[in-house]
Amino acid sequence: MTSRYESINTYLNRGIIEANIAYAKMHQSSFSIVKFGFEVDLEDGFFFKDLMAFIHTELGFHTLLQQGVDTFLIVLRDIKIHHAKKVLKKLEHSIKQNFKIEIKHIGLTLFDVSDSYKSLLDRLDKYYVMSRLSSRKKIFYGTLDFDFYETQNKNDVLASILRKENTVTLHNLYNGIPIKEVATIAKFDEGIAQIKVMTPKIFYYTKESFTFIQHDKIPSIIKAKIIKVDPAKTLVVLANLEFLDASPLDRSYIRVQPQKPINATLVINKIKFIDGTLDTISESSVVLHVKLDAIEKIIHQDFVEKEFDIAFHIPSEKGFLTMVSAKATIFSIINETIVVNIQANPFMKSKLKEYVSMRQNALLVDLRQQLKHMS
Repeated sequence: MTSRYESINTYLNRGIIEANIAYAKMHQSSFSIVKFGFEVDLEDGFFFKDLMAFIHTELGFHTLLQQGVDTFLIVLRDIKIHHAKKVLKKLEHSIKQNFKIEIKHIGLTLFDVSDSYKSLLDRLDKYYVMSRLSSRKKIFYGTLDFDFYETQNKNDVLASILRKENTVTLHNLYNGIPIKEVATIAKFDEGIAQIKVMTPKIFYYTKESFTFIQHDKIPSIIKAKIIKVDPAKTLVVLANLEFLDASPLDRSYIRVQPQKPINATLVINKIKFIDGTLDTISESSVVLHVKLDAIEKIIHQDFVEKEFDIAFHIPSEKGFLTMVSAKATIFSIINETIVVNIQANPFMKSKLKEYVSMRQNALLVDLRQQLKHMS
């Protein structure tokens, strides 16, 4: 039998969500809504309290609601689905790092102007149920127009969406520096897209083999091969469109490539464990290239979840070498590269930020020179 508390909470939640729907329609804005599961143990109520406080703070105090006994809703106002997915992935990692638990089931969708309360919550429930039933992916997501996990013909779906809204954002990386611009889909037919680029950067695409496409109505970033560039018509022709579940655009900080090789060492219990070369550096992570036997050592000795110390030297603006040391954890392993999250103290973080800024400025100067020569 439903308690009086549960009845009041149901109406309270509905009122808050309907208020967000009305606001979004009135101001022609949008929001993402999230549903996640967490089994609450009231015998450890203070742990639950601290976890909810942490989630609320990490999300920048966006609306957090309880729905049912062990499910919760988050309303991310003015946050499109690309950014929402990034926010949730960061939240997942922070919860695992700080509370040593995992939020296993997450559904996510984007509000559409045609949505009612029921249609929005039904779509959200669909993705949450898919997440619960899946043994592979934790975040299931989609929009009214695009369902990433349905077995549809992607070209038909893209054609339908692009007829409604043909504005996209193109993203590229120049030695780790993100370059983006708003462009228009001039034509899309049988998997071939013609993109109208309005800036002098048209010549940049003659040196690139692919680009990333972001569209507000499509939850996944699209990677596309550049097959032709027409400077006279400022057109970039793309093929082999591929939906990515994760991409370089998900990064929270800019990664830059060092001008010269930088050696780094991972240490555990004050004993050198492995060493390698830094491929890219950001304020919060590094990509470390190592030998295959180092990867095998990490996996076989079950060090993937362990905390390490990392140490390396970076040059300063005056040419001196600065020692950086910080706590580190392995985020992912791909072939012979390791993505390492670092928890640097404020001083070390300032040195990393200074180095990233220095390399970014140098790379931008280099890019401008290249664009000047191309044009």
